[in-house]
Amino acid sequence: MRNKNLWITLSLVNLCVLALFGLTLRTKFLFSIPFIDYKNLLSAHSHFAFGGWVTLALAILYIDQLLTAEQKQKKIYQWILAGIEFNAFGMLITFPFHGYALLSIIFSTLFIFFTYAFSWVFISDLRKVKAEAPVKLLAVSALIFLVISSIGPFTLAYQMATKSGSGIMYRNAIYTYLHFQYNGFFTLSVFALFINQFIIAVESATKRRIRYFATLLCLSVIPALFLSLLWRGYNIYLNNLRIAGSVLTILTIASFFSFAFQKRIYDKAVPPLARTLLIFSIASFTIKMFLQTGTTIPALANAVFGYRPIIIGFLHLVFLGLVTFYILSNFVSIGVFPGNRFSKMALIYFSAAVILNEVILLTDGIGLMFRTTHPVYPWLLWIASMLLFTGALLVLAARLRRFSNILQ
Repeated sequence: MRNKNLWITLSLVNLCVLALFGLTLRTKFLFSIPFIDYKNLLSAHSHFAFGGWVTLALAILYIDQLLTAEQKQKKIYQWILAGIEFNAFGMLITFPFHGYALLSIIFSTLFIFFTYAFSWVFISDLRKVKAEAPVKLLAVSALIFLVISSIGPFTLAYQMATKSGSGIMYRNAIYTYLHFQYNGFFTLSVFALFINQFIIAVESATKRRIRYFATLLCLSVIPALFLSLLWRGYNIYLNNLRIAGSVLTILTIASFFSFAFQKRIYDKAVPPLARTLLIFSIASFTIKMFLQTGTTIPALANAVFGYRPIIIGFLHLVFLGLVTFYILSNFVSIGVFPGNRFSKMALIYFSAAVILNEVILLTDGIGLMFRTTHPVYPWLLWIASMLLFTGALLVLAARLRRFSNILQ
């Protein structure tokens, strides 16, 4: 892949910027900073998280690991990656000052168009590659869901332009976007790359189980959307879709368990640190799926969608737990970081900060459910965000050491 080392380094720079904005949000929550608008900064943080870190990193791995040597040298991919990076920073710069205004909308719209371009070009190339069927199915489905997710932002834009629609419609547009990003694009991309890495190491019986899992995971995405959408009153058809989504999710978990705990799969993740990060990612996926299934229970659904720390915790579970841990595991496996003590310390430090952040959010959310919360939690989350930011800086520093050696 052209400029592979540069793009990987830029993605890790973006992770640091993202962590800095997260720290700033936590600081603004605790202290009076009049010149910062919390809502606008949150928009910048979320848009950059999706564009500057996850989408860019997954696109880099897609190109580098799923295409042929000739395909990955195409100039079009350099232009698309540059467009993703440019517009991600455009959103990062404009949202804090203007919110949803002309410039930020232009950058976010252009970003969506670049994801369309990537999906079209990549799928066209992937069809010509001799890859395992589950890998192709997951990668193509992931990018289709990436495109479908744009229904959410465009619906919001229509509502804002026409000043129409209800609060439920507004929230459903957001949930639709998040669902097809988190449960569609993010999750399916992780497993497309994960299976591509390790399917060669398993026997034919396990390969059949993996194909079954990939099919169920893709089929579950659309009906599972109805587990999170809000509706006025009871509707038997929508309720049946929710049940179908729950059943497919349970079947997906069962099929995943049929192969996911084979030691030989994780033994192929070398060095050991890559294996540990991969296990963290898989554990996050397992927890996510059980929580997703549990939303069919009204009491649990009300808890998930009614308490902010639980919502944020679930989003971070996927974003940081499933996706970021997997990306870093993959980076370690392909030699992005030097195999020295500093790199190990940096990645362990960052991983511990992610886990601590999740534990605090979960504890705070449970406390709110039972009305036993404590004012110490915002301070603990502020400390966790500082640890995440310093951890991201350490990870970048480890990468820069490796990058400087490559350039020499």
